[in-house]
Amino acid sequence: MSAAAAAAAKPVPPAEPLPLVRIRELRKNFGLHRVLDGIDLDVHEGAVTVLLGPSGSGKSTLLRCVNHLEKPDGGFVEVAGELIGYRYDHGRLHELRHRQVTRQRARIGMVFQQFNLFGHMTVLENIIEGPVAAGVPRKQAIVTAVELLSRVGLAGREASYPRQLSGGQQQRVAIARALALQPRLMLFDEPTSALDPELVGEVLSVIRDLAASGMTMIVVTHEIGFAREVADTVVFLDGGRIVESGPPASVLTSPSHRRARAFLAAVL
Repeated sequence: MSAAAAAAAKPVPPAEPLPLVRIRELRKNFGLHRVLDGIDLDVHEGAVTVLLGPSGSGKSTLLRCVNHLEKPDGGFVEVAGELIGYRYDHGRLHELRHRQVTRQRARIGMVFQQFNLFGHMTVLENIIEGPVAAGVPRKQAIVTAVELLSRVGLAGREASYPRQLSGGQQQRVAIARALALQPRLMLFDEPTSALDPELVGEVLSVIRDLAASGMTMIVVTHEIGFAREVADTVVFLDGGRIVESGPPASVLTSPSHRRARAFLAAVL
């Protein structure tokens, strides 16, 4: 981490409430290729931010940096006033231990393109595994899991195995699993890209309900209609940089950047 990033990350008494997510000068390289090139982004409590952009623009890497699945090469991510993956001490940033990062991730739910369910576990076992490992009593974790399955439209499927579910149902289980730890923030990395077209709607419906409930979310998607309906802010990335950001009515209807115009013309 650079000295500038360390100085920017130093806790200061805010004049007004800080955004729930604060990202500053975030950079990430894979070898000689710079995937993120100085990302600055704020996400406020209860807001939905949708990330758009062509493949390779850095959207998924940005999400993975938010919960420290990828380690930034510069800059920092802060969630609820806490640096993710690092601590500030005596003017320098020091990387946290794995257990400390795991504790931070418990407040940041993530849903991936692939469902990543454990095939040898039932739906219920998949959902309660994380909370039980985090110290939640098993009975309490089961009660929460049953409630979450009802919330995502899968009441009564506790004893099913992933192979007995459709792709859309598996993704809804994955969402319930991410919610089981009661996160402050939800990250969705193209949650419908692995689904057949007729199953996309059932997953987007669950995400819409989460947005209506006030859940703070960052969503990577190519579903432009969904972004127009749900997003508070649409962020367009290209070449690892944010080239356009604003309300959906502005970014999706009359984008000012040529790359955003070209991308939207292609996908629409």
